[in-house]
Amino acid sequence: MAKAETLVSPIMKKYGVPKWVSPFIFSYIKGDPINAIKRGLSFIDVKRRKGEVTKKNVYLPNGYKFDTGSIGAVLNIFLYTENRISEMTDEWLSRPVGHDYLWYKNYFSALLQKDKKHAKAVKNLMDGLGVKPAEAKKELEALFDFIQSIDLWPERLVASEVILKRSYSTFGMVFYRVFYAASPEFMRSFVKVFRSDDESWEVGEIDRIINEGVVGRERMLSLARELLKRFYLAINSYSSIAKKERIEREVKLIMEVAMAHPLQFLNEHGFEIDVEREVRDIEKSAK
Repeated sequence: MAKAETLVSPIMKKYGVPKWVSPFIFSYIKGDPINAIKRGLSFIDVKRRKGEVTKKNVYLPNGYKFDTGSIGAVLNIFLYTENRISEMTDEWLSRPVGHDYLWYKNYFSALLQKDKKHAKAVKNLMDGLGVKPAEAKKELEALFDFIQSIDLWPERLVASEVILKRSYSTFGMVFYRVFYAASPEFMRSFVKVFRSDDESWEVGEIDRIINEGVVGRERMLSLARELLKRFYLAINSYSSIAKKERIEREVKLIMEVAMAHPLQFLNEHGFEIDVEREVRDIEKSAK
């Protein structure tokens, strides 16, 4: 593995990949370092090459071909997520928030409007590709049923803005980076779904929740584990797409990094989590 580290470390530095992602990348390339690195880089290091979108297929600059139906299935995940976040937020705001949580009402009210715009951006991309909306898998529905059932406002903020947001945006940004060259005109709008403005209140409130123990550390960790397990089950329920397109290993890597992201955030706020082990344990518990 030392050889793999020698090969990969400069590449990670070039693309600004944080060190905490290393264990998952090394696991991906283990056993076939050269081919794995070449294959992984071919999806993102496109230089000036362009892709192409046809009625039946999406061609990437590296020559890789995806069935448009497979891309449509992934976009349906994003569309359902944005619509469900809006629905969930609207339901939360329909009840009295109480004087202590007026700032939460203001924040989530603004978030609701953004999510509606995000859903429109995803729908525009789907329309451009000729993709029709479809029903979500029951595992994806269960993920949002769980989040929507959370009653306390601080826990809602942790669940939606710390855990889900970081996992979801990891998937979204990879999707954007891979398919930008094939459809830049739509992707420029699509990426706004995953690039949020600096929310000073959100950042400060999350710091306060952690530092003051508003949500206890054990509760926060158990919430993260349960939510990430459901996230894993939701994404894994679409594994037939990865198998069809022969990208199972790449999707597994992205999924592990997506689960690791919020756990690393907690570490940066004073938790002492073995992120790689935690991700592996979550995968085992989901299976």
